[in-house]
Amino acid sequence: MTQAYAARETIASLRTLSMNLPPAQRLEAVIEKYTTLVPVDAWAFSYRRAERVVSEILSGDPFEVPERIRMARMEITSHRNGTAAVIATPVARIDPYKHGLAVHLSDERGGHGALLLMRRGESGEFMLQERALLTRARDDVLRALASHANFEGELTDLERAKMRSAPSIILLDEHLAIEYVSRPRRLRRLGRWSFAGTRLPGALETPIREITMLWRDPAQRVEDAFMPAPDLIVRVLPVERGARYAIALVLEPYASRAPLGEAIRRFRLTNRELEVIALLFSGLSAQEVAQRLAISDTTVNDHVKRLLSKTGSANRTEMAAKLLGWRGDSEV
Repeated sequence: MTQAYAARETIASLRTLSMNLPPAQRLEAVIEKYTTLVPVDAWAFSYRRAERVVSEILSGDPFEVPERIRMARMEITSHRNGTAAVIATPVARIDPYKHGLAVHLSDERGGHGALLLMRRGESGEFMLQERALLTRARDDVLRALASHANFEGELTDLERAKMRSAPSIILLDEHLAIEYVSRPRRLRRLGRWSFAGTRLPGALETPIREITMLWRDPAQRVEDAFMPAPDLIVRVLPVERGARYAIALVLEPYASRAPLGEAIRRFRLTNRELEVIALLFSGLSAQEVAQRLAISDTTVNDHVKRLLSKTGSANRTEMAAKLLGWRGDSEV
């Protein structure tokens, strides 16, 4: 298989990734697939919306080199400040790697992402044809980000926290040393972390240190939250101890509510049908959906007709009820 053919196959697969995956997992799968377009020794990805982390993932062990995530965050900041091109040389040093590329990704809902690709010296520089290949496939990644936003909804991290399963609690002193851990067996199931000793893994300690940096001032001790992985939220809360304080961490595994998941399997929905559904459910008219997806009004109506046929519905209201899994009498 030639490199050009392999690249075409990869780009095609970006457009047809299984919609059975939850949105956060689908986003991670798209990024991992995108990074295979060119040879890399390491990569880091960070994506934020409204100043909140939505997804951060790494190649390799994310807890050995948390500084790579900080590099990706710096790329987001540089692009938002207008100091970086869409695909550019990283703004910061990427030691111990020698060659790097930063791919900047922004969606229409105010999300900002950066993918940092890195190579060692012996792997060589990124060539012009490799940059062109990454540029050509970038639109497919942007569509995945838009899909992630459509299906996750406009929820804040703290609102999502209400959708988490039973949490584990870690109590830290003001120097971030572990004092107490609840549900240690549950934490061991997370797998990606090691809680041995009295210190947190770097991927948790670094953002917590940033959040609590000003907590010596009682007025600055406010609850915050971050997502070190697509399937986990960490809430950070101050615990008063007279003149001193402690830090409570609430770790809550996240399982996105996906009412469309069963509909995808049951009615064999396509990627485009899901995009149309998501935009219609967000309140857009058929004409606005057509403009958003760069297709004609007739094509949107054709998609709706097929959806009515697939779901066996007489109208759009009944179709929406079936897609969302409502079990009531469809004639009401």
